[in-house]
Amino acid sequence: MPTQISRRHHFVPKLLLKPWLIERPEKQFNLWGYCWDGRRGTWACKRKGLDSFCHEPDLLSLNSHELRNDAIENEFFGEIDTKGASARDALMSNGPRGLDIDKRCDFARLLLSLEARWPVNVHRLRTEGRGYLANELDSDSEILRVMNEAGIAANPSEYVETQLGWSLEDRAVASIQELVDNPEVGKRLINAHWAVKRITQREGSLVLSDRPLIRIHGYNRPGATWVLPLDPYAAFIACNDPKNLTKLTKLSGQRFVKETNRSSVNQAERFVFCADQSHEDWVGKYLKPSS
Repeated sequence: MPTQISRRHHFVPKLLLKPWLIERPEKQFNLWGYCWDGRRGTWACKRKGLDSFCHEPDLLSLNSHELRNDAIENEFFGEIDTKGASARDALMSNGPRGLDIDKRCDFARLLLSLEARWPVNVHRLRTEGRGYLANELDSDSEILRVMNEAGIAANPSEYVETQLGWSLEDRAVASIQELVDNPEVGKRLINAHWAVKRITQREGSLVLSDRPLIRIHGYNRPGATWVLPLDPYAAFIACNDPKNLTKLTKLSGQRFVKETNRSSVNQAERFVFCADQSHEDWVGKYLKPSS
């Protein structure tokens, strides 16, 4: 019997959200997701399970019948998340030195996937990507010549979709795999200088946003820096310049928490997840849309 098609596509993997789960008195584990409530003009906190956050229906679904509709979500990103979770566990246990080259690549792919499957980027692929492919076909002089000789009056893009059954939108969405596995960006990240910054409870705790990866400068710039909170008391850091890595790892825990949390909230799409209520006042202030 065929398995059910998955329609709930997470753009932040559950493996990254789980460390922010909070146990409730009734022994249930919930995320505390803070967001701005425009109707009330104040912040709100939604306390729900993992399946209630950071997903969008059919975000990565395909339309054609060549593959399962959820092939990209389940097969491509499913493998990335499974291997990324294993790499993350090794990173938390033993730091970067605990990763062999395969696990280092697995974790790098997980990081790159976070930007690739961010809904804004996926929707851009569906619209602009499809338009780009159609334009390339319709302006190809050799294709136009062959179709003219064959007496085909339709535009090439129209012909391949209506007569050959291709879906240009599917091909545009499928190109997300190339974004994740971009060799130039991936090589930079894998060869950057890595560390795990740990903090104590008395120094504060890290929040996680629904756009969790913090990036500073372009990947090929000397000052390029990547930061990803791994749990409320640890964060992954990668820097092209080892001096920048040293500066970040030597920051006091309180200063690191303050700067990282501010960056996380500033780039949040909607939700910020907190491990305790001590963040409520300042998170609410930063979540308020600028007038």
